[in-house]
Amino acid sequence: MRTSLKFAAFVVVLGWAVSAQAQWTWTPQTGRFVNMKRMPKETAELQIEYTRGLLVEGSYRKALRETEKFTEFFGKDAMADENQFLRAEILMAQGKSMDAAKAYQQLLAGYPNTKRYQEAIKRQYEIGDQYYEKGLKKIEKRWALFKKRPLKHAAEVYAMVVENQPFTAEAAEAQYKIGLSHYARKEYTEAAFEYRRVVEDYSGSDWVDEACYGLAMCYYKGSLKPAYDQTPSQMAIDAIDDFATRYPQDARVADLKSKRGEMRESVANQRLATARFYEKRRQFSSARLYYEMLAKDFTDTGAAATAKTWLDNNAGVTHVGMKYGKQGAK
Repeated sequence: MRTSLKFAAFVVVLGWAVSAQAQWTWTPQTGRFVNMKRMPKETAELQIEYTRGLLVEGSYRKALRETEKFTEFFGKDAMADENQFLRAEILMAQGKSMDAAKAYQQLLAGYPNTKRYQEAIKRQYEIGDQYYEKGLKKIEKRWALFKKRPLKHAAEVYAMVVENQPFTAEAAEAQYKIGLSHYARKEYTEAAFEYRRVVEDYSGSDWVDEACYGLAMCYYKGSLKPAYDQTPSQMAIDAIDDFATRYPQDARVADLKSKRGEMRESVANQRLATARFYEKRRQFSSARLYYEMLAKDFTDTGAAATAKTWLDNNAGVTHVGMKYGKQGAK
């Protein structure tokens, strides 16, 4: 029994040794033993064609390993950019969209003169759009894990396009879509920043009108209740006025003007609350300034009528400390 076990073990070890010897071969070119399983094809071109064939037949994991072989053995070859593009295509086929976008980015950064430049940009655009569409569908669901993540990825990929082709028509659209992605995530401050970049950096593009509209909506959505700082409301008013001036025939102007009315009421109510605060504290001169401002500058709001009533009731009255008296009285 023991003899049989020893013999079996000997056969296994011998088989392993023979197999190992078959894999490792001395090569004069490298001056060392090389594992033949890790060896690439004879030339860089053949290696690329072999990898492309694996991609076509759907052997993605094996194809990815072959791109690594290319980098190891032919890293400085003129076809290195093609290998990097192929690597990105494999990741795309695997459904690893973000990894693919980064691989295309490595291609564009490392090989700016590659003939695949425009194709890689197009692929990144497609990835950004896929993430955006997926994000919109996910964010509409009441319950979903990581529902805002696809939109975050969309913004990241669009940013790659802007970086790769600054100040081009494609970059203008990508810049607008970065703002769109943040807006869908209800990140209104971030979205407003990106929209403003479209208006300022791509003033001649076809996306300025959409960016101006988006900017107005960001300030509107980001506005606060009258009890709080009304700076965002005033910014919304200014943005709406700017959009209406630029694009008076746009069908969205009517809706924006309605929102402008809301913002004006909000700002006026905040001023009215301030006037009442000073009045309550018997600081009547400060209160009067706010009431006068409301009556003069906010005639389109309900607060203006309240202010006018106060001013009429206190006409000719001098407030000194906590006392009232007619003007000229001693």
